[in-house]
Amino acid sequence: MKKTVSIILIICALGLCACTKTKTDAPSGMKLASTVPPCDYYMYVPNDWTVSGQDGITAAYVPTLENSSDKPNVTCARYTVTNSAVFDLPDDKGGKSDGVIFAENYWAGYVSELQSYLPGYALISGPSATLLNGLPAVRCKYTATLSGVSYNFDMVICIKERMFAYMLTYTAPSDKAETYSGQFENIISEFVFQTGTLG
Repeated sequence: MKKTVSIILIICALGLCACTKTKTDAPSGMKLASTVPPCDYYMYVPNDWTVSGQDGITAAYVPTLENSSDKPNVTCARYTVTNSAVFDLPDDKGGKSDGVIFAENYWAGYVSELQSYLPGYALISGPSATLLNGLPAVRCKYTATLSGVSYNFDMVICIKERMFAYMLTYTAPSDKAETYSGQFENIISEFVFQTGTLG
């Protein structure tokens, strides 16, 4: 009897191992982009995108026929949170989770920087509560003008372990932003923290 139970447990364990998502288990039609250390997450992008990360920032862009630097792209960066005000909680949280409030606070500090160096900055929507790999996050959409070109930005901010801010950002010329927004939705939904829920 003990032998039978042991064999069943071994078979179950092997089955679970075979189903566990790892960095090599890229979703169908996608490839791993987060290959530049230090990366503690898996970011997948469409197979036809070009990966070009550096200095701890994961980046990938849509290869286009035109020779242009205005290519729609997605970046993911992790920053250490140094402003303790990010973790201030109001007396009335309005039903929001701590994680959402932390991300909103981080956005409040970040947006003041954006306004100072991005001409024509204008908020489209957000910050609105969302999830990134099951963790509370916020999403913000805005526009700005760089070198005479209007861009749309779509950003997800997640504060993890009360230490790190993860910023996943889709940037595209405004006239191309809608074309690849569905692919950004897929990138968000397939994003996995290495220490988060794999699945």
